[in-house]
Amino acid sequence: MNRFVALFVALVAGMGAAVWYYRAPHTGVPPAIASVIPRNDDRWLADLQSRSPKDVERGTADLEERGTAALPLIRRTLQDSSADAPRRRAALKGAAILGPRAVEAIPEIADELDDPGYAPEAALALSFMGSPAVPTLREAVKADEPVVRREALRSLGKLRERASIDPQIVVPLLLEALGDPDASVRNVAVTYLGIVRDLPEKEVAGLITALSDSEPAVRQAAAIALAAYGTLAEPAIPALRKAAGDPDDEVKREAGRALVHLSELKGKS
Repeated sequence: MNRFVALFVALVAGMGAAVWYYRAPHTGVPPAIASVIPRNDDRWLADLQSRSPKDVERGTADLEERGTAALPLIRRTLQDSSADAPRRRAALKGAAILGPRAVEAIPEIADELDDPGYAPEAALALSFMGSPAVPTLREAVKADEPVVRREALRSLGKLRERASIDPQIVVPLLLEALGDPDASVRNVAVTYLGIVRDLPEKEVAGLITALSDSEPAVRQAAAIALAAYGTLAEPAIPALRKAAGDPDDEVKREAGRALVHLSELKGKS
């Protein structure tokens, strides 16, 4: 008797499923079957490489839908020495979009950061990953290649903006970079000292030194950064006055603007 009841229930259930399948709006396959059909995991990666904004938008949406399920493909792509440059950059872009969800891919991204050809994209991806990315970036600041040092420093500055990274980690690295032999590294350091503004006394002192840098672009960036400190930059006024007579017109202009700004703030206080 029990066996008969079980068979009857199974038959009814089967008929119900068949009726549902034939009456339901068709999307191609029933859910139970669709769940085991693998999606095209490469499509979103190809879309992120596209020059079409619509393709990139679609790829980004697909990636967001997959979330951490996309990480195996990202990691395989970065590990694949035969992957071409656009595909590798798309994988790094995907890691940046996932941000903190992509922390398990940090070892692969760190390898890309060491390569000057991919350093900007790798550093950008790490800048969205929070504190887990700090050790990798601190190590990269010591790299032999200027572009790697520059982009690692930029990423640390962005992390300080985006996350609660200890300023005692970031600011000393920025100050130390003011003596870097490469002007582009010094420029990034000066720029982010004007953004983070965590330890004003030390940062303003460093920026005063940067006003005498051999590279005009660094001197100009130092004047702009000092203006951002407002009245805290008053110790820099003598150096700014000297910079207002700089032989470079851009430096001269920004130093003058900084002096006017500080004077206006002092008049309001």
